[in-house]
Amino acid sequence: MNGITLKRVDWTMLGTILLLIGLSAVFVYSAQFKSDDVVGSNWMKQLVFAGMGLCAYGALAWFDYKRLAAFSWWIYGAAVLLLLLVFLFPEVNGAHRWILLPGFTLQPSELGKIAVVIALSAYLATPGRDVDDWKTFYTCFAIVGLPFLLIAAEPDLSTSLTLAPISLAIMLYMGVQRRFLLVGIAVVLVFVVASCFWIKFEKTDAIEAMPPAEQPAIVLPRMPFLEDYQKGRIKVFLSNDHDMAGAGWSKLQSQIAVGSGGLYGKGYLKGTQNILGFLPRTVAPTDFIFCVIAEETGFMGGAFFILLYTVLLGRCMRVSLRSRDEFGRLMVLGISVMLFCHVFVNIAMTIGILPITGLPLPLMSYGGSFMVSTMIALGLVQSVYQRRRNR
Repeated sequence: MNGITLKRVDWTMLGTILLLIGLSAVFVYSAQFKSDDVVGSNWMKQLVFAGMGLCAYGALAWFDYKRLAAFSWWIYGAAVLLLLLVFLFPEVNGAHRWILLPGFTLQPSELGKIAVVIALSAYLATPGRDVDDWKTFYTCFAIVGLPFLLIAAEPDLSTSLTLAPISLAIMLYMGVQRRFLLVGIAVVLVFVVASCFWIKFEKTDAIEAMPPAEQPAIVLPRMPFLEDYQKGRIKVFLSNDHDMAGAGWSKLQSQIAVGSGGLYGKGYLKGTQNILGFLPRTVAPTDFIFCVIAEETGFMGGAFFILLYTVLLGRCMRVSLRSRDEFGRLMVLGISVMLFCHVFVNIAMTIGILPITGLPLPLMSYGGSFMVSTMIALGLVQSVYQRRRNR
């Protein structure tokens, strides 16, 4: 039944969301601040995006999530259609990731992740579904695989890869071919390690120009599976002196920004790496917003933000456990894993323990599609909480 009961609203979750949104505007403002007092307007746009997201959040909290199961394939089909439409629009920065609309751009991959969670959850939660049947496994693989391939072809490999842990969490919880999935995870990990080794020692133009006597002892053929910029990000992660004019520079400056903040930070609007432009201004409000936070608020400020995300993710998992039905439980589990992946990968890449990716920080990074899609996901969580089992 549609409706909102105020006594059944998760006010802790909502308060955490509002606090993160407010702090997002504060630090997006800081990320655009310059020493000559010139400030961009992205922080105001971020508040507009947040307002749109809050409207979607409220509408979905009011809506009975159980009705989504009946429309899951329509939602999934619409998401796939949008992922196909992006290829009809001109490239932006060498990628087909956005649909250009009057006044704003839409990034369908963000909505595609939520559609996959809904479709996969609805499929596995169907009464009588035999999770030991290989047909079930192959259907799950197809549900996830089609959006994965479309998003990877944009190309946006980092976003497409988030579908893997989301789907694995849902399928492992339901017991879909667990032994096969665990073996598959082990094989993938071995493949990732081998690929990193290949990329690190692959032949480059600089190596080819060297005399044979000066070439490294180990030189492997060029890897054909990834774009040059994707391999470059991995090389930057594996080496401290690779591409210091590009991705290597961003990695170095992000680590300097985080480390130079010390215990309590340099103070609001006093982060030198950001204000002086060492941290690229094109990414400071988006993928590297945590660097701005850590430099200005230090270890204590960074720990506070991690605490906020811990509270948010903990409340989501609590909602999953208290769901009345399997569909709600699986959907919230998938959303929780999705949010965790974004938080973990984004913070990890800024401190250098993961390769640089394009995954933004939920509710903090500047961006309309990501802000609204995150609020849609959290609105679904609130809808499940509204109709939770009483204990």
